[in-house]
Amino acid sequence: EVALFTAEKPEQFRDAMVNALEDVEKLSSIVRALLLLSQAESGQLVLQKSPIDLAKVAADVVDQFQIPAEEKGVTLTSKLEAGASANADRTQMERLISNLISNAVKYTPKGGTVNVSVSADETPGWVRLVVDDTGVGIPAENLPHIFDRFYRVRNVETHHVQGLGLGLSFVAWIVSAHGGTIRAESQEGQGSRFTVRLPAGNMSAPEATPEPVAASI
Repeated sequence: EVALFTAEKPEQFRDAMVNALEDVEKLSSIVRALLLLSQAESGQLVLQKSPIDLAKVAADVVDQFQIPAEEKGVTLTSKLEAGASANADRTQMERLISNLISNAVKYTPKGGTVNVSVSADETPGWVRLVVDDTGVGIPAENLPHIFDRFYRVRNVETHHVQGLGLGLSFVAWIVSAHGGTIRAESQEGQGSRFTVRLPAGNMSAPEATPEPVAASI
């Protein structure tokens, strides 16, 4: 409508179409994310659990985010304990880690750091994944709601960050579907830490063939 009623020159038509395409892509992302969540919560998304090397999976995802982190001036590091395995769906684990790292990088200013660690948990039979950052942090009053659909922290530090507010909702579902737990800790202006605990796996069993991971929500 903008193009039809206001554009007079070819470049004005082009600008209108580019803006329309960007809006369509944003709406498509929302629809895909909601469809994925709906399939998960209705039981249509079946998990393919098997013992996987969680440290190796995390290392692969960390590698994928090195360039985006460098472009933003954020240092992305990892401390991964060899042999730390989980009984999990590899594709969903990649999606979970991708969402957590993506959030950490987005909300960490230039010069900050993001660290990913995987290790055996203090409780036998469990493995621990931690993603922490030196970002803007989450106000205490917002922490209880961060796993709610479409919930986003709105303040001076976060208003410029784009997102759908669905990534952490899906992370919470993945953790729950694996019988695990997730805890968020944060101090405003100092950073955040997400700790995921999952049932450990037995790596003597064959590992499932990995599938391509979808982009983070």
